[in-house]
This record gives sequence, C-alpha cells and structure tokens, in this order.
Amino acid sequence: MVNLHSNRSRAAQGDLPREVMYRDWLGIKNPAPSYYGLLGLPELESDETAVLHAGRHVKRKLRAYQIGLYRKQALELLAEVGQAVSVLTNAEKKRAYDGKLMAQWRAAVEELYQTHCDGAAKEAAVLEAFLTACQLRGVPVTRLMPYFMQRLTKRAGGWPPQGEHGVPLPISLWIYRDLVVLGQCLRVGALEKRIEAVKQIQKLLAIPEGLARLVAEEVSQAQHVFSRARIVTQAKTDAEAVLLRLGRRIRRWGGDVGKGKVLAAVARLLGKHKADLDRALARMDEAPVDLSAGQTASLAARRARRRLQKVGRGAGSVPAWVGDWIAARPQLLVALAVATGVLALVVAFLVLAGIVQPWQPDTPAPDAGDPQRVGSQAATVRPQPPVGPPSPRVPTIEESPPDWLAEFRKKYPAGKGPPPPVEPRSPSNVKFFGVRGDKREPGAPVEVPNGPSSPPGPAPKAPAPKG
Repeated sequence: MVNLHSNRSRAAQGDLPREVMYRDWLGIKNPAPSYYGLLGLPELESDETAVLHAGRHVKRKLRAYQIGLYRKQALELLAEVGQAVSVLTNAEKKRAYDGKLMAQWRAAVEELYQTHCDGAAKEAAVLEAFLTACQLRGVPVTRLMPYFMQRLTKRAGGWPPQGEHGVPLPISLWIYRDLVVLGQCLRVGALEKRIEAVKQIQKLLAIPEGLARLVAEEVSQAQHVFSRARIVTQAKTDAEAVLLRLGRRIRRWGGDVGKGKVLAAVARLLGKHKADLDRALARMDEAPVDLSAGQTASLAARRARRRLQKVGRGAGSVPAWVGDWIAARPQLLVALAVATGVLALVVAFLVLAGIVQPWQPDTPAPDAGDPQRVGSQAATVRPQPPVGPPSPRVPTIEESPPDWLAEFRKKYPAGKGPPPPVEPRSPSNVKFFGVRGDKREPGAPVEVPNGPSSPPGPAPKAPAPKG
C-alpha cells in the first residue's frame, strides 16, 4: 500500500521510475532492457533496416507523452532511443556493444544458475524456473540454446534422462528448439500437420509444457531472425542432411536412433516420406562432409571411444570421462597431428643431411685381446651345421710349397730378401754448392756436371774481425 501511494504521488509530480515507463509506455517487462529490447527487437539483431524502422515506431509512441506532465521523462527516453539507433546502425559500435552485452549475459546466467539450480533437485521445474528467470533478465535463451545446453549438461550432469530416446532434458530441449524453428519458419505442408508433428516430438522428447511455451514464444517473436538460421536454409536445399544432423546429435548424447520415431516426426515436418527416412538412417555412420578440421577430429575421437567401449566392456575398458574429455577438446588432436608432422619433417631433413643415421652400422670384429668381448661374441654366434657332403681337405702352403717358393728359400736361406736396387747416378741428382741454399759439408768433393771431381781442399777461413 505504501509503494502504491508513493507511485501515485510521483505520478502526480511527473516523476515516474524508469522501469514503470518501460512497462506502461512501451510494454517492456525487463526493468533494465538493452538497446535491442528498448527498440522491441530480438537480441543481436543485424538488420539495419529493421533497427531504423523500430526506432521510428518507438519514437511515435513516446511523442504522445512529450506534451504534458511527463515531458521531461519522454525527452530522456527519446534521447535514449536515438542513442540506441546510432549505436546499432554503426558496425564498430555495434560489435563493441554486443561484446559488452555478452559479458553481462554470462554474469547474469552464472548468478541465476547458482540461485535456481545449484544444490537444488534436478527436475524439469527447476530448469523451467532457471530459463524463465534468464528470459526475464533479458538473456536470449532460445537464440543461445546450444551454448546454454552444452554448458548446462557438463555442469549439471545429474539431470535425469527423459523421453523415449533417453536423451538428457537440456539436449532434448535444444533439439526441440530446432524443430520448433523448422515448424514455424519452414513453409512445408499445412500448418495443422506441422503443429501436430511438433507436438508429437514434444511428447517423445518429454519436454514440459512450460518450457515448450517459452521456446515457442521466443521463436515467434524473432521469426525473421530464425528464418535465416542454418537449419532452415539447409532444410530448403537438402532435407535429408537435416535428418542426419538431428540423428547424429541424438546418438551423440546417448539416445537411441534405432526406433526412429523422432526422426519420423521430423520427416513429416519436412514433407518427406519413409524412403527418405530409411536412406538417412542407412547413412548415419558416414562421416559428414561439411565439417571443419576440429569437428572431424572430434568425430574421429568419439568413434574411437565407441569402438574401445565395444571391445572392452569388462575390466580394462577406457573410462567414459576420458573419451568425453578428448571429444570436448578436438584442438588438442589437431595440435598433436601438426606437431607429429613437423617432427617427421625435421627427422627426414637430418637423415638427408647425414647428421642422424637411424640405421645400425655394421658390427666390427671383436679384438683378440679382449677375451670378454670375444666370449660374448662367440656366445651370441651359433655355428651353422654343414649342408651336403664334406669337401676334401686342401693342403696348406707349408705342407706342399710351390716350385718358385722352394727355389727362393734355397737362394736366400736366412730368410732375407734380395738387396734393394742401386739408383743410377744422373745429372739431375748432382747438387751444386750454393744453389737454393744447399750447404756442402767440409771436406766433401764438389761435383761438376760432365767433369772430374776436384779433390777436397782446406776449409775456407772466416775473415778476421777489423780493429
């Protein structure tokens, strides 16, 4: 009663709170809306024409309050709307504002998760309260559903598996979001058949009615945004790829694709027949062709983990958390493959340069003076048995020497060989005194080419010192 009286007195004075003006004048439930919420646009809207049109529409509403008691507040809101249009129509300002907005949403999600989910019973009502609080805070729950569901499944692994296919409720809600988008944005078949298919999928995935209504309302409010989603454009060109995508996601999170009731409802939603569904189920084990390197590595890790689990069901099997840890970090496998390739290139370069020899060199013969080495070598070498008849014994040279060896031994009984030949004297061997610094010893004869040698004479005397 006191709050109501204070609000009336403020209204009488022309001083209304900002959240009251948002709610009463513009129909905004969030007390602190973003620029997108102020203009009535879905969060992260990227169409500049839609921003300008929404800005003109909101300004027309506020000009009705510009004359009268609330002139000051109306002018303030008009200035805020103009600033919002200016920021969202500038590419650089919009990028910076979106980054700031994402940081605020993460902080709000952490706070609301600790408030609603941390320590509480893991039930669908708890999740519904958490997501509703996020939506009231301005967080685009449905647009960020993949990010929310992956983080929520990892942090709150205790959510009970629900639905006929045994998929956890958050992942089921993510799949249901995509199918609601297809039902509302893909104009295939009559509207009644699409609504019936979406309701059947809701029952199969065990999505509560409150969560289904939350998702449907947000998709209908941002239908022009979801109509440009990847799953809608893919369904228009290749509907069978959508069936494969949803089936692989269900099987990835432990669901059963063998029954195929969810995929059958999706096939009816896409206007396909049973033959298309059977063909998609037959291609379920094929590798997707439009994946990046990280996604391909993650898929290979999941398949390897599945094979290991099939092989080792008993003792010694790989724990599930190891496969989950590897599958959640495909960049580690890519980095390991790159490092292995670089190492192989380095080793090949070193081998080609001759710095590293990966092969083993020939083992040298053991020394005769090393009995230990000779013994070890002899212990390792095993004699091979002879093959075939034994060959006749050949006498040695000592037993039957040849004729030339006997004659040589008779001529030189001491075992000495013939004397070395005397080198004949030639003019080129004659040394001249004083040529090229050669020195003649005292008393040695001086040899003159083509002439007799002179007898040795007395050695020359050194000159006496002067003075």
